[in-house]
Amino acid sequence: MDACRMSGNEQARPAGTGLKRRDICMDESVTRAINAMKRSEFIATFGSVFREAPWAAEEAYECRPFADISALKSTLMAMVRGAPQEARLRVLRAYPGLETLLAVASPRERIISGTTAPAGLDQLSPEEFAQFRSLNKSYNERFDMPFLLYAEGNTAAGVMKLLEQRLRHEPEVEEAIAFREVGRFADPAFEAIFQKLATRNGD
Repeated sequence: MDACRMSGNEQARPAGTGLKRRDICMDESVTRAINAMKRSEFIATFGSVFREAPWAAEEAYECRPFADISALKSTLMAMVRGAPQEARLRVLRAYPGLETLLAVASPRERIISGTTAPAGLDQLSPEEFAQFRSLNKSYNERFDMPFLLYAEGNTAAGVMKLLEQRLRHEPEVEEAIAFREVGRFADPAFEAIFQKLATRNGD
């Protein structure tokens, strides 16, 4: 239960968790349904919120009842953040890092598939592309994990600035930032689960 207390599950989560604002009655209705779930249903529902971490849902189940939906997500994240280092790294490495975005943005890939990359990375000059590759390699070597950034809404210049800044962080600080980005990656999946539960609960 210590991990449950560390997650702050006793109190409702403040705004700013990344989840959409919802009708309070709907939120309360879904929260009651979640708190009433059997263990197997809870794990099946939330075990895939964070990649490579079904155990987070297993542990979070013991923290019921949840104050609200945001408290549930905060609890799941707390379980991941409180896991042993190797387990945490498996989660971080399961998400697409900058190398994945650069692969999509490479001149060869653009010619073959005509795909576009987020943050304007497919508009880089050869020199800029090489600089990104070099800095990303340095990041991977320093932190032993991919450079994670939810790129939507960013620009190539903004990504470059963040990459340069984050390269100077201590590992503990950078891991915390990486998990913040993981939370943003997980938001759409979490939102989809909420909408499914809200629809089912409203029938």
